[in-house]
Amino acid sequence: LSSSAALLRQEIERLEGEYSALQMAREVLDEANAALQSRFSPALGRRAAEIFARLTGGRYSGVVLDRAFRVSAEPAGDPAYRDAGLLSAGAAGQLYLAVRLAICDLVLPPERNLPIVLDDALANFDDDRCAAALRYLKEEAGKRQILLFTCHSREAEFFAGDNEVSVQRLTDAV
Repeated sequence: LSSSAALLRQEIERLEGEYSALQMAREVLDEANAALQSRFSPALGRRAAEIFARLTGGRYSGVVLDRAFRVSAEPAGDPAYRDAGLLSAGAAGQLYLAVRLAICDLVLPPERNLPIVLDDALANFDDDRCAAALRYLKEEAGKRQILLFTCHSREAEFFAGDNEVSVQRLTDAV
């Protein structure tokens, strides 16, 4: 019994050491998270607001991310922010695209010109929203390569005759 008790005490000591290390790691991660939120979240909100305003033709002027990175938008001329869940599906889609593109702008080093890959990012946009997004993406493509994958044809039709945009069809379907 005394041998078993000694083994259990050793196991307790090992687990307490592991627990202390995990506790310390959590504290460091909490501090890093707080620093990230205080520095990154406001910059992300500002950049997302710029992009969102462009995508919506100025209908929205602000974007805020809370501590849990939930996103809300401010309609132009109305200081009351709207949670993304209260926006129309199209506006919410534009908002999330704006946030994703803002993250890319803030995180990807500009000197490396890393490409952005979007897969059916505009699939749920109506034609006007899709056109606004495509105009914005074409402008951004002057800074970095943007690859937009889609199973729809309207994006290709939008850029038909535009020699600055390369459209590759992987099937003969139209």
